[in-house]
Amino acid sequence: MDELDQLILAAIGGDERAADRVLSRHYDELRAMVAGMTGEVLRRHYPVEDIVQEVAVKILRSIPTLEVDSDPTRCFRAWMRPVALNVVRNFGRRAKRSLRRLETDMDNDDGPSPSRLERRRERLRRLSEAVQSLSESDRQVVEMHYFRGMTLAEIATELGQTRPAVNARLMRARPKLREWLGSTSMNLSSS
Repeated sequence: MDELDQLILAAIGGDERAADRVLSRHYDELRAMVAGMTGEVLRRHYPVEDIVQEVAVKILRSIPTLEVDSDPTRCFRAWMRPVALNVVRNFGRRAKRSLRRLETDMDNDDGPSPSRLERRRERLRRLSEAVQSLSESDRQVVEMHYFRGMTLAEIATELGQTRPAVNARLMRARPKLREWLGSTSMNLSSS
């Protein structure tokens, strides 16, 4: 059994550092897999990196449920594909809903209603509070990625860090934001 197999078994056992290392070693493969699953229409709505982030979070949360045989690496790689496919499908459904809302808004010549504008303002206020609740380093990466539209590579270059380190900070921040936002209908991946 090689080192990667041992890391996968440790990750299944709940070792978060091992899970991070397993994911880091498979990140390029995961990115290529997700890019191959997304079509042009979906990529117009969501950058591939955002989808990869969601898949990575799902993998990190679900890895303790992975069942392996005598070849943990093969099992992990095979397990990644359906996890990624489910996340990509969810993004596709979100994109369809977003398009339907856009069509509805376009049909409404009077523009959004005052109550809808108020709900939008409230969501933005809560999102701002959630971002401010993050540590300085996590907030910086979130703001650069989501508000300034920078890629992980651009952020890594600007901060003098590796792309996997920036990726890890985003993966750490997103669940914190979701927790802060609670049960609201806000979707961190939606525009």
